[in-house]
This record gives sequence, structure tokens and C-alpha cells, in this order.
Amino acid sequence: MHFTLFTGGLVLFCVGLSCCGTCFDASSVLEVDSHMEHYVFRTVKSPSVYSCASECLMSSVCLSFNFETRTRTCGLNSNSSDHVAITSQPGFLYSDISYWPKSLAGACSETSCPTSRCQLDRLGRASCETVAEFQGCDAPPTVANAAMHYDGVYEGAVAVYTCSDNFLMCSAEHSRVCQSTGNWDGFVGPCAQYIWDNPNIDFALDLPCGDSKSFKVALHVTPTAKKKVHMDFLSGPNILCHIDFRLDDNTVVFGSRFAGVWGSGTTITPVPMTVGTESLVEIRLDKGMYMITVDGKSIRNVTDEYPGEIIEDFYVSGDGLVSAANITLGALSSAGPGQQPHDLCAKRDTK
Repeated sequence: MHFTLFTGGLVLFCVGLSCCGTCFDASSVLEVDSHMEHYVFRTVKSPSVYSCASECLMSSVCLSFNFETRTRTCGLNSNSSDHVAITSQPGFLYSDISYWPKSLAGACSETSCPTSRCQLDRLGRASCETVAEFQGCDAPPTVANAAMHYDGVYEGAVAVYTCSDNFLMCSAEHSRVCQSTGNWDGFVGPCAQYIWDNPNIDFALDLPCGDSKSFKVALHVTPTAKKKVHMDFLSGPNILCHIDFRLDDNTVVFGSRFAGVWGSGTTITPVPMTVGTESLVEIRLDKGMYMITVDGKSIRNVTDEYPGEIIEDFYVSGDGLVSAANITLGALSSAGPGQQPHDLCAKRDTK
């Protein structure tokens, strides 16, 4: 254990009820601006670092402590610096309890409480608490593609989750709280990808956070041959909306395939794309309507004929490159005046 000299005035402490020539140098066992993360199982207000050490000595679990000098908050740790690295934290003092004199615990220094805390009555007499000492929650549950920060596992401790770049949190809550039961309250996550860099072509984008009735898909697409670029909204084996940019015959085809049967579809012309030139394709679904634009220009608004189906994936394929893709969730503005749906994107052929 590496010690840093504590110069704040707490230097010598005389052991016992009177100084008898044997004094304890607190500065030799305190690490300044340091603390232990993740292992605080109990916090308590303490007037001094000595009372914090006393709290630790009376515990059946405590192996070290953190002391926040500004708030006079004592954090009892269930581990020591022999096994866990100490981190830098301004305003904190840290120490392993094994270096402190047991006499700081008063009569508790001679009372063994293997599973509970020792307590002193107003006359200084020691006894063991009747219930087992709370040892804190287990480590908080992890969330894939998220960083997690928490300072301890004491009752009321908060674990905060932050999704990685290109991922978003699917739950409204971003944190969980340690309960006295030993469980972490609440639900967080998952973190779902919503931005893709250089995904190329022939790839599926999972719709983030499950089913949504309002979202926008944006793609930077460069056709590489005078053939086709396909875009499909999928629900299992069904294609709820198929958009086919056919550069070979200068048409865009809209259709669907449901239960293995292709619908009649519809066709418009011309194709608003050029081989070798990147275009921004945006497809919005809002209030039951697909709205398709290329480079900011609307080319078609079409009705979602299957609003009860869950869209799971968006698939891009064909002769082209995709340099970037992203999906935006949430409420989107509907089509303005004069932009009513022209066709049914997912109409089944009943003939």
C-alpha cells in the first residue's frame, strides 16, 4: 500500500483513555485524494476520520474505508488495497482498517460479532446486533454496449448506465438503485445500435428498441452499377414495404410480399439516382404513412397497409455502396398539404 502524507492536522492519536506514551500516527496510514470504488457497503456521517475508522472496526465486514472530508461522509468497504486498486478522488481519504488500533472501537475491540455489527450503549458496553450485517448488493447487472458507473453497493447506491457511441438507451430509466433487500431496483436497457458507419451493402439494420410506429431511416447510397438497389422493411419472412430503385429501366417500384405472395405494387419514373454519385435516401414512417425522399426531394408518400405488423429489420441490398446509415425514433411530422399518399405500399394482391 502506498501512503501519502496527510498534512491536515490529524497526525498523532493517543491510544486509550489517556496518553500513555504510545501514540498512533494517522498520517502514515491515510492516502490523500484517494478512495476505493464499487465496494462501499455502508455509508454513515462521521465527525472525523477517527470515528470513521471506529465504525469500520465495529463492523464484521469492513476491511477499509473512504472518508469524504467536505461532507464528513464515511464509506465502509468490503475489500482492501491488497486486492483492489485504489483510485484518485480529490477530497477523499482512504485507509485499510488493518493499520488502525482496535482500541478505537472501545469495548467492541474485545467483543466478537462474526456476522453482525458490534454496538455500544450509552455506558460504552458492547453487544452484537441481533440481525446479520447488510453486506451490500451484488455488483449491478451489466448492459451490453453500455458503460456503467457506481461508487458502491450500499443501500441507496445508484448505478448509472451510458450507451456506447452509435447506440441509444431503449428504456426511459438510465439508472438502478441498490435496495435493502440486496437487489437493484428498476430496469435499464438494452442499448440498441442506431448509427452504422460504412456498412457497405447487403446488410440488415435492426429497428432499435423493438416495434415503433414513428421512425426515419437515412442512408447515404452510391449506386455502383446501372442495375438495382433494394430497400425492404421486414417482419419475419414478410416484406411489408419493398422499394426497388431500378436504374436499368429508370423506374422505382413499390410493393410487398406477405405470406409468400407478392402484391400488385406500383411504379414511378424516373429514378432519382445516378451511378457513381452518392444520394441521401430518407424513408419516414409516421402516422401510418411511408414518406420517401432522395436528396431532400419527395418522390412518394405511401400508406402502410399493415400497421398491426411489427417491423423488425430494414434490409438494403443490390448494386451499390452505403457509407452511413442511421435510424431516428420518435414522433415525426406527417405529410403536409398536397402530400397525401398516392399508393398502397403493402397492398396484397387479392386476385
